[in-house]
Amino acid sequence: MKTILIMNGPNLSQLGKRDPKHYGSGTLADLENACINKGIELGVKVQCFQSESESAIIRKLHSSMGVIDGIVLNAGAYTHYSIAIRDAIELIKIPVIEVHLSDIHNRESFRNTSVIEAVCAEQVCGMGVKGYLVAMEKLVEKYISIDSDAAEALVSDNDPLFEERAALNEIDKELFVLFERRMKHVDRIARIKAWKGLPTKIPSREAEILERVGQSVEEQYSEAAKALMQEILRLSRDRQQEINKGM
Repeated sequence: MKTILIMNGPNLSQLGKRDPKHYGSGTLADLENACINKGIELGVKVQCFQSESESAIIRKLHSSMGVIDGIVLNAGAYTHYSIAIRDAIELIKIPVIEVHLSDIHNRESFRNTSVIEAVCAEQVCGMGVKGYLVAMEKLVEKYISIDSDAAEALVSDNDPLFEERAALNEIDKELFVLFERRMKHVDRIARIKAWKGLPTKIPSREAEILERVGQSVEEQYSEAAKALMQEILRLSRDRQQEINKGM
């Protein structure tokens, strides 16, 4: 299955707090979830990355070679002056579509010029979050050959396979929403535990969760299901420890 990378640059972590006239009221998490759901519809994997750092963005572009099939990039303010990011895009030979939430051509004069536009496949701006989804569609339609297994998602809507895949897609969307909600509660629990001086890990509770997960699938898949849940629990612990260190 092909993979699209959604890359966001400086200050996009603050979506929801920035001027809604230009950037909308949704958060970065909302934007990334919309892209993930669009990936399910298009039959591609989606990775999301955001950094305030020019060097981190360049390193991510470099590491995408041989791994990523297409990139949707909002380089933020770096769009207007980062020759280093421009050179990295030119180097990697991966189709990159430049995206901006606002219409950079009808804003302050210093925002009108994009130094990366010449090395990107296309530019989409002024469409808000929808621009990211349009860019993903363009990558799939024009620049990425969809794998045969992913193409199954595009069969006729009167095909029973289409109906089952559509049902799975809806469940996957719900799972993404549930995971986001779970991590929000993890943050709150971490702060309460820190205040009460309680340990981050509760072995008995985790053992109970893993046992229930193992019983929820056929025996041959039990260990794989437990491993998946263990990874989710590990992410929860890491997040709690990160919050506790900062308090």
